Amino acid sequence: MQDPAMLCQKAVECFSKEPQKALELFTEAAQTGYPNAYFGIAEMKMAGMLGEPDVDASKELYEAAAEAGHPPSMYRLGMLYSGAAGYPEDPEKSRAWFEKAAECGMPEAYPEVADMCLCGYGGPVDQKRAFEMFRMSAESGDSTSAFKLGCMYSDGIGTEKDEAEAIRLFRIAAFKGVPEAQFKMGLLTQEGTIKDEGMPAYRWYESAAEAGIPAAKFNLGTLYYEGNGVEKDPAKAFALYKEVSETGDGDALFMVGRMLFEGIGVDKNPEEGLRYFGLSANAGNPMAMEFVENLRRRQNTQLIKIDGAE
Repeated sequence: MQDPAMLCQKAVECFSKEPQKALELFTEAAQTGYPNAYFGIAEMKMAGMLGEPDVDASKELYEAAAEAGHPPSMYRLGMLYSGAAGYPEDPEKSRAWFEKAAECGMPEAYPEVADMCLCGYGGPVDQKRAFEMFRMSAESGDSTSAFKLGCMYSDGIGTEKDEAEAIRLFRIAAFKGVPEAQFKMGLLTQEGTIKDEGMPAYRWYESAAEAGIPAAKFNLGTLYYEGNGVEKDPAKAFALYKEVSETGDGDALFMVGRMLFEGIGVDKNPEEGLRYFGLSANAGNPMAMEFVENLRRRQNTQLIKIDGAE
């Protein structure tokens, strides 16, 4: 019999184009008890490369490989027991398998364990363990973990507060393209906590906004509305507020209402502005609630229709 590692390598090479041949090679290697072979067959069954996807069969193969000390299979079991692929969720088993993968030194498992420890999924909350796992993940190059580690330093969760270290991590994550970190850098720059260093607040907000972060769009809109660090542009501000308002955000609804009511950056339309004020009030915006209440006190509300604020 050929070396099982060589058989698996050949199987991987023909994995996508000749799945049946790959299966034969993996099966031959599996006869020696080689964990990678079990994993390879499981991946093929999970992906439906051998017919209909077979999650149960894949799980059994992952378990065989994991029990033989195969970290990727441990990781896959952690994912399966988290409810992935429609498999019945078992938080305790999910956390246990991710922990085993992490203990074997699999970097992909570090942030999974960290998130679970942070929120108490599958076991007790353990902020110190979460901090340690995010630290290891960040050191392995995961930019999202660097951002989360920065948040823990900033808030003193699982470690002592260290704003300088938090900012260092936020910067690393932001330059690697993590939208939440870009938003954070924009906020810190706008507040004057850090110097713009060639990246003013609006640039950070633009990057985060392009990635779909609503808060970044709102703050960018405010910069254009006030002319803070950028040339004043009410039309751009209105467009950004309008986009965020479609998510039901009370503050954005209020600003859209205000700009429509006063004709700032858009054609004046008091009636439509009132409608947005009503929607904003319903969303809990205190300024809109006060505006609607004052309006009701001054006028006969039976003659005024404010949609969303019955």
